[in-house]
Amino acid sequence: MDKDRKTALLILLVALVLLGLIFFIANGEKRYLWSETYIDDGDQPYDLSLFKGVVQESTDDFEVLEGLFADTGYLESSGNTMVYIAGYAWLDSTEATYLKRFVENENNLIISSRTVGKTLRYLTDCDLEDSKKISSYEESRSIELESDGEDFQLSFEEYNQPTTHSWVYFNDLVCAKETGFIKINGIEYPNLIEQKIGEGKLVLHSTPLVFTNYHFRNDSVFNYVNGLISRVDGNTYYYLEPGTASSPSEGPAIGESPLKFILAHEPLKWAWYITIILALLYIINSMRRKQRAIPVILLPENQTSAYLDMVYGLFRKEGNHRDIVQSQVRLLQSFLRNRYNLNANKLNDDFYELASAKLKLDKNYLEHFFKQLERTRYNSTLNDSELLKIDRQITEFYLRCP
Repeated sequence: MDKDRKTALLILLVALVLLGLIFFIANGEKRYLWSETYIDDGDQPYDLSLFKGVVQESTDDFEVLEGLFADTGYLESSGNTMVYIAGYAWLDSTEATYLKRFVENENNLIISSRTVGKTLRYLTDCDLEDSKKISSYEESRSIELESDGEDFQLSFEEYNQPTTHSWVYFNDLVCAKETGFIKINGIEYPNLIEQKIGEGKLVLHSTPLVFTNYHFRNDSVFNYVNGLISRVDGNTYYYLEPGTASSPSEGPAIGESPLKFILAHEPLKWAWYITIILALLYIINSMRRKQRAIPVILLPENQTSAYLDMVYGLFRKEGNHRDIVQSQVRLLQSFLRNRYNLNANKLNDDFYELASAKLKLDKNYLEHFFKQLERTRYNSTLNDSELLKIDRQITEFYLRCP
């Protein structure tokens, strides 16, 4: 099988495994998107479908506004309420003009968003300096709010575990009344303000997390939200969909993040995943095709053992047993000197004491072994059996050394 066919089969196998994994995930247990999505009809933890459904069921007259410009009949009404909940309420001057006109005509408007500072700058008639920060934020894992005289905690959670979050609050404002507060790290900050605009009332809230599905099901949060909505009672409730308030001159609305929008919709999410996988496969395939072949370099074979066997055979064939023993003694002395720093040329009591300590061998055994070795190396009439005997003793010595 040639190299190209192997590469093609490998890529096909990887693609099949990835497609199987995608199928398994898609048909497995539903996974939630733990980010602030704020989609009014979504079922993710931080969507708004529960709140929207409760408002719709609890009022006699409920109307959804798919933008401020499609149907402007609400501008001529009075005694009504508009609710706008969004993670980031991006308003331009045209939208602010429409909303102010609605409030001035004896209507109420409640906006809950993390960008309440910019929203207030557009909607209010207060003389605010451009350099003055209307809102700020503090980071914390949780905050404290009050509902029916009792405090409760609120946190931003991912996979049911609290995580650090940026909590927005209002700075001191002379033109608005602070009517609600949160505690961040034990310090109280305003998160709810009210202001009269014409004959109506504007209510700004900086903690939209209380309206999301994950928290709205909690009794304390439900009562807290109910208290907020009761501040802006009206005959008809207009629900302005988040992310749809775009002016005709500015084109379509821009979401919070393109990636968040993709991941919030199942077909787009899987199309995104498949595109990434195919791109990775293309890159891997390109790298394999362009990589130069690396030559295999074999290490030279060690011939030392074969050489020693040959020399040993020559010595033994010629009957030079003494020369063989002399060579073994020199190798043994070199071994002791290099590994244990022992000088075996001087066989005295000091040597035996030091060798016994370093080699962890009995002193009597060492004396007997080296004396036998000395007698054998100077024996000019050494025969085959004596040579084999001393060879076994030397081998045993090597094995007993640590």
